[in-house]
Amino acid sequence: MTYKIYLLGILCLLLVGCSEGGDKDDSGNSKDKSEKEKVKKQKKVEDNTVLTDKNVVSFLTEYAKENPEDQVIMKTSLGDIKIKLYENTPLHRANFIRLAKKDFYDNTLFYRVIKGFVVQGGGSDDLAHGRKKRKIGKYNIPAEFKSGNIHKKGALAAARNYENNPDKKSNPFDFYFVHGQQYDKLTLDAMADEKGITFSEKQKTAYLNIGGAPHLDGEHTVFGEVIEGLDIIDEIASKEVGEGDWPVENVYIESIEIVK
Repeated sequence: MTYKIYLLGILCLLLVGCSEGGDKDDSGNSKDKSEKEKVKKQKKVEDNTVLTDKNVVSFLTEYAKENPEDQVIMKTSLGDIKIKLYENTPLHRANFIRLAKKDFYDNTLFYRVIKGFVVQGGGSDDLAHGRKKRKIGKYNIPAEFKSGNIHKKGALAAARNYENNPDKKSNPFDFYFVHGQQYDKLTLDAMADEKGITFSEKQKTAYLNIGGAPHLDGEHTVFGEVIEGLDIIDEIASKEVGEGDWPVENVYIESIEIVK
């Protein structure tokens, strides 16, 4: 009898030990804990918030804190473009990262190409893309103009509506890369006089040596730049275009990968 009670006690201890520790995965972690962490991560990725002009700033401010990535690789039908996103434009950086994580730009097009000026992308004539856009929201992003963020060749900037938009808010979906052209000093000085501005030494150096689109400074938010793949921008810009500056041969954005 005593022996049976002893065995029963041992069995109870083993059962209690199992319930407290739980099953272990290959790494030695509790499976319950591992599953909870997995669900938590999924909740963070599965963001279904619909943005409006009223909640965009508060949402993107928090999203920027939770998603600090600042480099992406844009895979196009002509090759890869590696992009650095600026930390001093947190709303635009967060918005671009969010759209990339939602696969928003997958299979979209460069739909406006003007050699010596810009190559613009983010659009599509696919009806499914329009539905995806509506699910994300109808909103604009407040301008984030920074003196050091200029329209040099390879700059990444946000498109915007010029009508009824005195604050120069950005379109959240459409972007462009600056292809640009080189300027001489006389032309830059004349442009500065016409706009009533003074170009900084950084602007002068960039526009005299690598080129850009200086007249867009202060008009559109620049929120990143190409760090690898400027030759792909050149190749896109060299494509033959038809009506509306749409390339005769479609140039696709296949996907955007986040650099960890």
